[in-house]
Amino acid sequence: MKSVVIIGAGPAGLVAAKTFLHTKPAELEIKILEQQDRVGGMWAVQKGDPRGKVDPEMPTNLSRFTVAFSDLSWNSVDLDDGSDSENRHIPMFPKAWQVGNYLETYRRRYIPEEVLHLNSRVTKVEKVLQGGADKWKVEYESTLDPQSQGASKSSETHCSFHDFLVVGSGFFSSPRPLKIDYSEGADNLHSFPPRTLHSSEFRHLSYLLPDGLDEGGNIVVVGGGISGSEAAAKAAFQISNAKYGAVENTKLGNQKVYHVLSRPFYCLPRYLPQDPYSPNKQDYNIAPTFLPLDACMYNLTRRPAGPITPAHGRMPPERALKSHQYIRSMLGGDQRDLGYPELVYNQQQQEYPSYTGIVDTYSEFVRSKTIIPVRGRVSHMGTSSRTETDSGTPIGFVKATGDPPWDLPGQPETTISNVNVVICATGFTPHTSIDWLPSEVHVAMERSLRSHRLPLLLQRYSIFNDNAPNIAFVGFYEGPFWGVMEMQARLIHARWSQTGEESVPVAPSATVKESQDELLEMRNLRDAMSRQLDDVPQFWMNDYVGLMEACARELGIQRDDAGWGERQGPCTAARYTNKGTDRQESDMITRGLRNMVDDSVGEGRFVAAAVFRAMQGAWILRRKLDSRLPGFPSGTFKGTAKFFPRSSTDPDFTSEYLYIEEGTLKTDTGLILQANRRYVYRYNEKLDKISAWFVKEDGRTVDYFFNEMEFQMPSTETDSKGKGWLAKGSHLCEEDMYESSYEFRFAGSNLQNFGITYQVKGPKKDYTSEAWYER
Repeated sequence: MKSVVIIGAGPAGLVAAKTFLHTKPAELEIKILEQQDRVGGMWAVQKGDPRGKVDPEMPTNLSRFTVAFSDLSWNSVDLDDGSDSENRHIPMFPKAWQVGNYLETYRRRYIPEEVLHLNSRVTKVEKVLQGGADKWKVEYESTLDPQSQGASKSSETHCSFHDFLVVGSGFFSSPRPLKIDYSEGADNLHSFPPRTLHSSEFRHLSYLLPDGLDEGGNIVVVGGGISGSEAAAKAAFQISNAKYGAVENTKLGNQKVYHVLSRPFYCLPRYLPQDPYSPNKQDYNIAPTFLPLDACMYNLTRRPAGPITPAHGRMPPERALKSHQYIRSMLGGDQRDLGYPELVYNQQQQEYPSYTGIVDTYSEFVRSKTIIPVRGRVSHMGTSSRTETDSGTPIGFVKATGDPPWDLPGQPETTISNVNVVICATGFTPHTSIDWLPSEVHVAMERSLRSHRLPLLLQRYSIFNDNAPNIAFVGFYEGPFWGVMEMQARLIHARWSQTGEESVPVAPSATVKESQDELLEMRNLRDAMSRQLDDVPQFWMNDYVGLMEACARELGIQRDDAGWGERQGPCTAARYTNKGTDRQESDMITRGLRNMVDDSVGEGRFVAAAVFRAMQGAWILRRKLDSRLPGFPSGTFKGTAKFFPRSSTDPDFTSEYLYIEEGTLKTDTGLILQANRRYVYRYNEKLDKISAWFVKEDGRTVDYFFNEMEFQMPSTETDSKGKGWLAKGSHLCEEDMYESSYEFRFAGSNLQNFGITYQVKGPKKDYTSEAWYER
């Protein structure tokens, strides 16, 4: 029996091992080497443990239907969150520590203990001749007592021989440093006096700000896109929570976030409208249905007729323009309404690929000026000193310089002063995860130390290189999808086992010419990246649907369309199964996916989530009070209403706002009064409901329940009247009955406006309050 050694026990290594072990006939002997003390790779984090590559509380960017393999449903995972089975809730976007639990469950179910070797770090790999055949000689060190520290930690050196080698050690292996000019006396990030760190290390600002800091200052986040927008929004949320949370923190509350980005990007919320545009009205659908963003973007109905093939590499202008148009339809515009041209692609720039971030709160933090976008690349960082009246702590400045075609007219350079913290969202380098490969492999695969995006040239869905036989890669590309990693593993197994059920060619490419053409394409793409050409996408291999369909075709796998109809519904790994798949698990996943889509269309699921997210920030408020009792005034209120994000003060609720309204009430009798009020608004993901609560006299602490929104499905009547999403609620508050009605009008994922009407009746009250909120 031939043997395979798999380096790494993250998602890539685990799915490779499971595939090799359970795809019949299982003719390969498997060994996994993992240097950490638990499986998971970058997801090897535990709840409450700040160590690791990611924050344990970080939610996934894609839903649990995409962050999953074909044969393990999230319903089968013990999330270990302390809740009983009756109250168990699986988030639509799991947190990082929950993903770690998923992978540990996957390992326990499918991979025998004797296959996995933890605390085993590969030190050397070389190709040798043994018994007349080429073998991989793998040397690795095993830590004997992983809990020991320093010199007391002992290890053993091992050596094993294998026919095949799978690299599953991860693409995001080490943080990539920021390379810029520094002021005199500061030649690197560590000697730059303001606290500077990589975004993967960022947990909380309170650990980063100088002691004794009472006055305001600035947090600078360097880098746009996914990690940059996450870090900026995370910092802004901590500032908002410091100002409006249950306990005030002035040290954090006086900070602002500057986000330096080289080009514009669209920031997507996690729930998007399925039907943002109404063809009949030739305008936005003001009452769209919502789904997780991946269920919208990776829906098979979006693809044109004919075989679905992946579109990757450099992006032509016509495809780039379509991408911009699609995203803008989802967002409800080009982001111009946020007030910063730094986030807006002009007409010429729409010929280039659209970049995106995925954060629910980022856009509204920009609108509220808690986050200030700055267009350009960081070109210089320096320090100055505070005045003699303050602490004398050195503070920094950061300069950003614009590059054509992304620079803004009249803004060649921007200087950010009074900098307390710099967070570098500069991405990762994959090189440390392949340093142990032998030099002949590096040469055969044309390794480039200067390239962090394409360090090796790989073919066939970034799996093989014809010049280096018997070695394959899983998940070794930017932003690897879990379903694609599973397909990569199946393709490798089919080739190496030679008798697998899938029918694929024996050679990695059909002809020598095709092999050469594939390598030439990758070589040209890497050259375009090195020259920073503007038509290179944010993720060059990001066509999830195209990759899944193309791999399935090569493997002879028939997509499961049961319950959907042909070529309908979201793409998910569970719809592409083989004989090694646990069909009970895959059926559970696809059934849950169908139920989710049906609930969205038929019951308005996720509307509350979309509404709650879009309420964030400041609104112009106009309210009409109509009293039917002489002792209660009638009149008009004009002012502002602000929804400030803060940490939830009750674990039953996913998200929370402190609501503050201030303004002037002019009664019908001519009396003018200054008025204000506060509530706490909460969102419960498990129930998919929004509720409002009274606050205590301190203006922060939740007191008792006020009202809850019950959303109503649109009808022919409401549609004909041009109504948005409607909701109702009722609550007896002491002796007064509050009957409430709501209307929310969308443009894409954003609220254009919304209204709240109360009919109040009691022993001493009989009035109607109708309020409308506009940006």
